[in-house]
Amino acid sequence: MRPIPFRKWAAATGSALAALTSLVLVAPPASAANACANPILASNLNGWGALDGGWVTRDPVGDLAGVSWAFDTGGREFYMPQLSVTAGQTWTFSAHDRVVFGSGTARIIVEWYSAGGQYLSEQHGPASVLPASTVNGGVWTPVSATFTVPAGATSAHVLQLGDFGSATGTGFKATKCDYRLGAAPPSDQAAVRNGWGTPVAAQSDEYNGTAVDLTKWGLFGADPGQTTGCSPGYNGHGQRCASQTTVGGGHLSVSGTAGGRTGGLYSRMPAFRYGRVEVRERAVPLADNGGRAYHAVPLLWPENDADYTNAEIDFAERDVASPGTYLFVHHDGTQSSCSVSVDSTQFHNYAVDWQPNSVKWYVDGNLICTVNASIGSYSSTNGGAQMDMFPATGTLMRPARQDVDWIRMYPNAYTQYR
Repeated sequence: MRPIPFRKWAAATGSALAALTSLVLVAPPASAANACANPILASNLNGWGALDGGWVTRDPVGDLAGVSWAFDTGGREFYMPQLSVTAGQTWTFSAHDRVVFGSGTARIIVEWYSAGGQYLSEQHGPASVLPASTVNGGVWTPVSATFTVPAGATSAHVLQLGDFGSATGTGFKATKCDYRLGAAPPSDQAAVRNGWGTPVAAQSDEYNGTAVDLTKWGLFGADPGQTTGCSPGYNGHGQRCASQTTVGGGHLSVSGTAGGRTGGLYSRMPAFRYGRVEVRERAVPLADNGGRAYHAVPLLWPENDADYTNAEIDFAERDVASPGTYLFVHHDGTQSSCSVSVDSTQFHNYAVDWQPNSVKWYVDGNLICTVNASIGSYSSTNGGAQMDMFPATGTLMRPARQDVDWIRMYPNAYTQYR
């Protein structure tokens, strides 16, 4: 079993200040107003309903940032809140969708009406692929379309149409309704916003199976290719056990117990030097037992574990439920850092663009900072997730779970593989 790198979380307040000269901080852009009434169904179903007689409910949501409720129908066609418009305007209409007990596609359709309520015409957006999900979780897929309001139109009736083949008993869900005047809003993925292209499949994982892919990953506590065993935890504190890392419902999950048993995984994929990695991740407390918080981090570390002080990138490091999330770049025997305030108990997209003389850090598609540092080592992991017990063995811990929706690696102009 390979050793696990030691990190310098406790030193952040000191060395981070000293390293600010190597950082370029960037303020995230302001967002335009969302004109959709009742976008997240916060109190009721107003503005939402089935068009084909299917049943409708307002269902709780726990795995989409900023959302607690979703519209759910047994049908395949429904309407979202209407919108007043002016001829010549360009509007982008979008939502996040999921289909339960099936898979297929969904598209947005807009019907245009005159001031007198007369139907004028309609436009269809492109189909978005909805992968299979279950009642316990899955993938929320953005569905979007941009249209120009035709002459005479004053009202837009926004609809969605699903195509799930011959599947029966499906639930068609949607939430996060978003109507923006103008072109489509920027994606919350750095890869999409910056045109990084297609992820390298052999270096990426969507976690849509029922078990960890042991050809890509090794489990902390187990030998390569194995699924059982335990090993000492961070700095010898607690245990890392293979049983604490699972895949299901479209997520990788690492669970930590009150007694200090936690987990994580590391890459068995070919090592690479330079490149871009983006992960969609959250970490949530599971009980308020008065215990200490676990420490969650997706990271890149070097092939030579002992050399972490010169070649490690921790790109979403924090105590579970802490309001601050950090980037730490270990280089030249020191570290540079910057932070952002986000609710890390909700899913966010964290990305790094690692180049020969710099590391850029993105959160939800926004460039937060650039660390000017050179790391020439090869990375032997690809954002492997882990939760660590920082206090000594025997300390009561607050149970928690780290979830990874997906992790994707993209080459840049400097990428090399072993």
